[in-house]
Amino acid sequence: MTAVFLRSLCVLAPLFASALPAAAQVNAASQQASVRLADKGMAALADGDAIRAKRLLEEAIVADPANARALAQLGRYYQSQNQRDAARKYFLFALDVEPAEPDALLGAGKLDLADGKTAEAKDRLRLLRLTCATCSQTVALTAALNSTSPVNHP
Repeated sequence: MTAVFLRSLCVLAPLFASALPAAAQVNAASQQASVRLADKGMAALADGDAIRAKRLLEEAIVADPANARALAQLGRYYQSQNQRDAARKYFLFALDVEPAEPDALLGAGKLDLADGKTAEAKDRLRLLRLTCATCSQTVALTAALNSTSPVNHP
């Protein structure tokens, strides 16, 4: 499994190193293809087809390296596979592209909580509340924070 991760990382790492310059060069057709692939990847992930989800999300990122939603969903994939380091890496890639990406904020916030980094998780929740107070990600991170302590978190 580690070999597969390393192989995927080697293939995708150069894309992220130049994600922002590459984003300027991505045409509308590539962006649309990336969105479609990410949607299919998210559906596969929801259906429990992790292998297909990973492949589709990686294809979405190849089509548009600045697709923050696809990056965040690939983070969710790795989180579902208990590959926390890889999950965090993709959540942070997504947040580099789009600092208020809801799924990346939620995923990174949950990882922060698991690592005992409550202050970081609270910061992510504040940003979620500013950008989408009623989103499911805001509700989920609020619940996760509240379950870690009997104290109500702002």
